[in-house]
Amino acid sequence: MIEQSTLKDAERVVRVLMAIILLTAGTSKFFSHGGFFEYYAGLFQGDLRIRLPTWLVKAYLYAIPFIEIGLGCVLLCNRHKVLAVYGWFAFMLSLLIGHYILQEWSSVNQMLDYFFLGLLCLVLPNHQSWLRRDIA
Repeated sequence: MIEQSTLKDAERVVRVLMAIILLTAGTSKFFSHGGFFEYYAGLFQGDLRIRLPTWLVKAYLYAIPFIEIGLGCVLLCNRHKVLAVYGWFAFMLSLLIGHYILQEWSSVNQMLDYFFLGLLCLVLPNHQSWLRRDIA
């Protein structure tokens, strides 16, 4: 049997990893000088089976860095762990749908790993505080 404190340590590592992924991604988009927006806005204007309104694509592309930074910060808050993990699932699902629309099948498959991270974070117990390690 795995000790409770070990499971809590594993959850802490998973949640920090999730936060770092989001904070790094969001920060890199802010410093891409519009490269992220231009690249994906152009891809969504291509010949696709599913066509989304241009205003919707542009609005979401503008929002993505803010969502990533915000969700990354909320993941670091123990009080809002469950809400943050469900936010993670919703955000990752939106990215999965975007890659599906772009017909990037390998990216769709790779998104599953991110869902498993969220699932681990959701089912593992967590320490009551980032500053101490619960023994029991």
